[in-house]
Amino acid sequence: MRFYTGDESGLIKCIDIDANVSLLEAQAQAAKRTKAAAKAKAILKAGEQAAAADTSLAGVDIRTIDGRVNRSNGIQQMCITKWATNNRAFAVARKNGNIDVVGFEGEQLFTYTDDKFAERLSVKHNGRTINERSYVGLSASDSHFLSCTNMGEVRYQSFATSEACVMKLPLDACRMRTHTERSSVFAVGGREHELSVWDAETLQESGAGSAKPTPIFRAKNVANDFLNLRVPVWITDMQFTSADATNPTLAVSTGHKQIRLYDARAQQRPVNDWEVSKHPIYHLQASHVRPELYFADNMGNVQQMDMRTGHVFGAFKGIAGAVKSISLSEDGAKIAVAGLDRYVRVYETGNMRRPLHRAYVKQRVSHVVWDWEHKDFSTQEIEEQEAEDIWETMDKAALKKKSSKIKAVAI
Repeated sequence: MRFYTGDESGLIKCIDIDANVSLLEAQAQAAKRTKAAAKAKAILKAGEQAAAADTSLAGVDIRTIDGRVNRSNGIQQMCITKWATNNRAFAVARKNGNIDVVGFEGEQLFTYTDDKFAERLSVKHNGRTINERSYVGLSASDSHFLSCTNMGEVRYQSFATSEACVMKLPLDACRMRTHTERSSVFAVGGREHELSVWDAETLQESGAGSAKPTPIFRAKNVANDFLNLRVPVWITDMQFTSADATNPTLAVSTGHKQIRLYDARAQQRPVNDWEVSKHPIYHLQASHVRPELYFADNMGNVQQMDMRTGHVFGAFKGIAGAVKSISLSEDGAKIAVAGLDRYVRVYETGNMRRPLHRAYVKQRVSHVVWDWEHKDFSTQEIEEQEAEDIWETMDKAALKKKSSKIKAVAI
């Protein structure tokens, strides 16, 4: 298994985890090393210094791909994109306003700087004061990138030219997500900023001098509560759940503990509205294999929900801090979570939700991406490959011996 993380210190790291080494086995080996180091330290003579104990887990390899520790370059959003001749690269949005494209070997391929991030900011909105800009969404294709800030500034720009399509949406946006099939279609929402879905290519074709752009879909707030009071809007995350970008269906999480399902073909209000948590829900991940949702609140609770019934049928244990990012494996059988406790944890999905692996990355992780192109080999596959290599070596040795005998007879 291979993961890539972006953290608050501006580092991009690669984490390789051997799927054949279980978490219990790795913990047992680490405990043995710690015990041996403590015993060696106890028998050392006075004045001598003991070597530091290696507490890293077996089967985990972590390396830094890009960056130096600098909190002003902290990574707020990250994704994997294609670059040039089908080479993959990272697109990262940083705290200082830069959007960088970084190669897998750490080479700098593209940089865009938003000068507005250097300006002082103090804007009052809905009883809150916004003191700084931040990126709330980023997506990149092989030709364009799409970004959104908490000030509602959406930018759709080509890598080849400096021309860009810029759109201004309401303030205090909390999250922007793009469609899985069409990277130009995006959804955005926030505090008192109702869900809306747009197509950046349509905005680019219409131009700045045309009529006011219209969204693909704009949601309406839910009906008033039992006291006939308006329900406040606080959208924290969303996920497209269908391949149709023209009439999309979306799952939305709110800061008021709900998960809502929207269907653009049916109505503007949610078709399902469930209160599923005791705390505000900040992150949402839809499964691409089964009709399931994974969501995390601000207390470090990650839970699994059936999207058809709204039934929450399990939680993932052992997380010590708030979760900042969730990523799924290609087959949907495993889930990786990362956040403020500086760990990347891997669990199995389904009924058991057992912890499988974990890696300590030293910095607080803001984003984790599962590398689907890196394939894991089972223990049986490794043994079969080793057996094939042995037989190939034996065949080569036999041929070499036979050719030497033929030469000896000829002489």
